[in-house]
Amino acid sequence: MTNDLLLNEIWVRLFVGLVLGLILGSFTTMLSYRVPRRLSIIHPPSHCTHCHTPLRPRDLIPVFSWLIEGGKCSHCGALISVRYLIIELITTAGCTAAFLFIGFRPAVIAALIGVVALITLVTINIERNQQN
Repeated sequence: MTNDLLLNEIWVRLFVGLVLGLILGSFTTMLSYRVPRRLSIIHPPSHCTHCHTPLRPRDLIPVFSWLIEGGKCSHCGALISVRYLIIELITTAGCTAAFLFIGFRPAVIAALIGVVALITLVTINIERNQQN
């Protein structure tokens, strides 16, 4: 099987979409939290918003860390909003759909940027409207 045929296999596109979607979902949660608060997206590293303890690599596994820890900080036990889980799952679904429909063509990059941007903006807008 050549590389082109392998890249067209639906299970490869599904796998790559899921993995990249989880990673981008984690990035999207960070953006939607930090951007409206005018915080840096680079520094400080991810941390508990309650106890401010830096998160370990095992605390940063999208979706799975939230589920394994029961939606609580592994350091102080503070509740972690379900918003993180929902944003990661929706972003994963969007990225997976992009790979399934577009495949490994350059247009998928624009689609992934669009998925992250749209979900970030919608999340910020929803949270801003809830505060008013």
